Amino acid sequence: MTNSVENNIQLNGNNTNMEFATTEKQEARAFLRERFLRIITGIVGKRVKFHLYENTRVSAEFRGSDVDHLEMYVRNLETPLGTIPEAVLRTNDIIYLDVNDINKA
Repeated sequence: MTNSVENNIQLNGNNTNMEFATTEKQEARAFLRERFLRIITGIVGKRVKFHLYENTRVSAEFRGSDVDHLEMYVRNLETPLGTIPEAVLRTNDIIYLDVNDINKA
């Protein structure tokens, strides 16, 4: 192995590069994770407009998401073809979403 590769791959437990686990970075990740979860729980029951690929726009009442945030559960999904009482949207299909009046209870 070359020196640069040996420097990047340190097998000795005492010399392991743990830059990603510094206290500051852990605190920052925890802060951002908490903020994200507060936003997700804060929009439950709100009317949300979803902007999907191929210029598709739908709206629905946000009900939640799965643990991995790969799917969003909605109620009364209004599509160009009609209203669907209950639906699951894949987050990979969503470009962005709009929540009007997010501060109102």
